[in-house]
Amino acid sequence: MTRPSTSAPTPTRYDGLLAAMPAPLVGGAAVGWLSSIPTIAGLAIGGLVAAVLVSVSLFVVPPT
Repeated sequence: MTRPSTSAPTPTRYDGLLAAMPAPLVGGAAVGWLSSIPTIAGLAIGGLVAAVLVSVSLFVVPPT
């Protein structure tokens, strides 16, 4: 009896972009919480970086 060949899908750049989107928000919150800048400012900066990643994932590296 032979086992069917199952291979794991290879991650793409788009997968990396999707995985990286929450990181700027978490980083901005952590910087705001641990430093003297307001937490909302850290979240806003992190949100802008996340928005750039969303734009890149939609318009530069569209899913295939």
